[in-house]
Amino acid sequence: MLKINKTISISGTSEIDGQVVVYMNASISTDGNTNANINKSIANQELYSANKADIREDMKQFETEVYKIEDSIVSKSSLFQNEE
Repeated sequence: MLKINKTISISGTSEIDGQVVVYMNASISTDGNTNANINKSIANQELYSANKADIREDMKQFETEVYKIEDSIVSKSSLFQNEE
């Protein structure tokens, strides 16, 4: 039996002086039943080490955006379930 899962993909980067320091991506199931999967990959350890506070703030902002989207999906999913 075929089962199709729909997801939303989100990606971002944290850059210092035009150089990508961290790649970030997330996937969120559109069914509202699972949590977001967030991944971060440091591309430039030297710039990361020298700019941890700024990079971590970018990571925090990325996570906040992901959670906003996740919460809106869960809210919409709950609305549809209550209508049934």
